[in-house]
Amino acid sequence: MSKLYRPPRPLQVEADAAGRPVAVRWRGALYRGQAHSHWRIHTGWWEEEIWRDYYLWEGEGLLCELYRDRLRGDWYMHRVYD
Repeated sequence: MSKLYRPPRPLQVEADAAGRPVAVRWRGALYRGQAHSHWRIHTGWWEEEIWRDYYLWEGEGLLCELYRDRLRGDWYMHRVYD
């Protein structure tokens, strides 16, 4: 099962030098972990541009999809897996 957040929830993330998330603060707890996969979405430049880097991320006790809005630099929680 998974919980999809609509709208996505703002998230505090520590990233490494390459921009990959290495720590996530979610609901008051800090999780350290790593990204297992990465994909990029860049669309809608003719209307409302969306440019995001998505990650499947795993830390001890947290498996989720999160993304960085490349236009604003903010991070968001997209989905949490049980």
